[in-house]
Amino acid sequence: MSQDPPCLRAFRDEIALRTVQEAQRLFPQAIKFNYNAAVTSVDFERQLVHISMDGSNTTEVGYDLLVGADGSGSVVRSALQHIMPDGYIRRYRHKQVYSMTQVTPSDPAQIPPHAVFQAHPIKDGIVLWDARSSQDCRVGLTVTQELADAIRQGKTDKIIAVLQSGGPSLPDYARKAVIELAQSKPDFYPMPSWTHLSQLHGPRTMLLGDAAHTMSPVLGQGLNAGLEDTTVFAECLQQHHGNVDTALPAYNTRRLPDVQAIMTVNEVVASSNIGLSVQDQDGAHKLWLSGHKMLLILHMASSTVLQKVAPSMFSGPRMLGLVMGTAPYREFVSTLYRDGVWFAGFVIAVSASVMYMR
Repeated sequence: MSQDPPCLRAFRDEIALRTVQEAQRLFPQAIKFNYNAAVTSVDFERQLVHISMDGSNTTEVGYDLLVGADGSGSVVRSALQHIMPDGYIRRYRHKQVYSMTQVTPSDPAQIPPHAVFQAHPIKDGIVLWDARSSQDCRVGLTVTQELADAIRQGKTDKIIAVLQSGGPSLPDYARKAVIELAQSKPDFYPMPSWTHLSQLHGPRTMLLGDAAHTMSPVLGQGLNAGLEDTTVFAECLQQHHGNVDTALPAYNTRRLPDVQAIMTVNEVVASSNIGLSVQDQDGAHKLWLSGHKMLLILHMASSTVLQKVAPSMFSGPRMLGLVMGTAPYREFVSTLYRDGVWFAGFVIAVSASVMYMR
């Protein structure tokens, strides 16, 4: 019997802090960290970035390699867009908006130890529960703009009705936190757009993390994917003996298929399971999304049935392996396509048999 892979529970700010501390320990003279700084523009020809310090003073910094890890609203990515061919980036904006706040549960004993991160679908949205401990919790609410406007107007009964009709799996502690959030008439913000890139690098520039693959939190893979980006590029740089000019194309060749695969899975799962949808789609994208939804349903259903019929031969759906990090993203997407081909072949064979019997 196979064992579940070991899991490490860590929080992104703790990982960032430990990374900075380790870098300072290993390279005390070679690395300088500037905080409260933001890139405002990039000059690729002169290899300069303009950085705003504390939101006021601006300074120029030269670079040998520019790593665009500046999040979903990446300035580096936007700058690359101006020098890249048409079709370099495709953005799909969400119809939903979100709000999140920190909460202190009135009865911490009700919260089970495993309630670290939960995603509960509701009608046209999702409730997110993120807890470091029973005393340090956050609740997030993603809803349509119409419902958000109603909440802002104090119509708490609207969200209560949604929770009653569409959130049966929502634990009491999360339900109470959502209602308290709605009663506070919170501000709502646009969801970051899904971004699909045709290339992960430019002239002595690379993208990683949310700058390279902005996605919804439905699979909990944003940070994991960013760590994989870093690992892959470090390996490419080592294999090319520090030659940035050859390491960047190698990074793109090796990493882009996985990035495109995780974006595919994320969008299909988010739009299928938690009602996240995008606006201003063209017909081709709608057709693409519908086809992939069918492939996902087919994979989940057929794999579940085969596992129950012959558990020693079939391992069941690959989604858990994707989330746990034991299955590469592109391998999961290939499985979806393979299942689709098998199903199409099965339908054709059955149809041919029926026609022959007639």
